[in-house]
Amino acid sequence: MSKLSPTALSILTLLNNINELIVISSDRQNAKDVMRALRVYANKKRFPLPEEKVDNFLSVLIDSKPYTLTSIIKDIAGDVVYADAKNLNKTSS
Repeated sequence: MSKLSPTALSILTLLNNINELIVISSDRQNAKDVMRALRVYANKKRFPLPEEKVDNFLSVLIDSKPYTLTSIIKDIAGDVVYADAKNLNKTSS
């Protein structure tokens, strides 16, 4: 198993927090705020986020079921892991 960068770990932690806000707390407004903060954090760290998926998440946040939102979050998390591994391979070559 490859090691993740601190930035990727922070992003994954924020995604997990967003999911818990939706599933456990039913607090979609704060989930929206955290997703926006995650986007700012990733931009400052120059970490590539799947912007289309983040936009999709934000656009369906209010009306979708928790399972649907969890699926989108997991998809974003997969892209974060992939981008981090790709970046790690680029820097070690």
